[in-house]
Amino acid sequence: MIVLPEDHSDPLVVGVGHHRACYIHPQDHSKCIKVVHNPCEHATQEIQRELAYYRHLDGYLKDWRGLPKYYGEVETNLGTGYVYDRIVDFDGKPSETMQQRYNDQTLPSLHTEMKKLIEDLERYVWDNRIVTMSIKPYNVLCHRLTPTEVFPVICDNIGSSSFIPIEIYCSWFCHKKQKRQFARFKQLPLIRSLDNY
Repeated sequence: MIVLPEDHSDPLVVGVGHHRACYIHPQDHSKCIKVVHNPCEHATQEIQRELAYYRHLDGYLKDWRGLPKYYGEVETNLGTGYVYDRIVDFDGKPSETMQQRYNDQTLPSLHTEMKKLIEDLERYVWDNRIVTMSIKPYNVLCHRLTPTEVFPVICDNIGSSSFIPIEIYCSWFCHKKQKRQFARFKQLPLIRSLDNY
């Protein structure tokens, strides 16, 4: 059994969402473990949806640059843990979210990088038919591959909550949904701030 800290301020804790907390895997720092900390029916549905979508992706996806891979379940002192790639930069630091990396202070020098990241994100999900619940700056990591190269990684909210998730199986519906999502994404304050440059 893997022992994880109950205190969310512990250095092993990468992040805490509504239902799950994410920890650095204590036995393999290239991985992270997500554990439900707020159990409810919605949390169970979220996990089932995500794992079903990962099974679907395993059947066709060749380019995993924009998503953390899923490796299965482990038992922890906090309950069942779900193991994923841990996204870290070339220098070993944890990759920041778009929300963390781009702000009023950094945008003057990083606006070109951010524009390219958004283009790469849009192209990646389109080319690989990636279905997400929504695209938000706090769910997209800025994976710095080199000092000058950054690639987006969607770290949460993948899959579909549709009763009949036709967008997962039909490219036309997938791309139609993506167009709507990116139209909404580009209206978010952080993304709209690019208009100032």
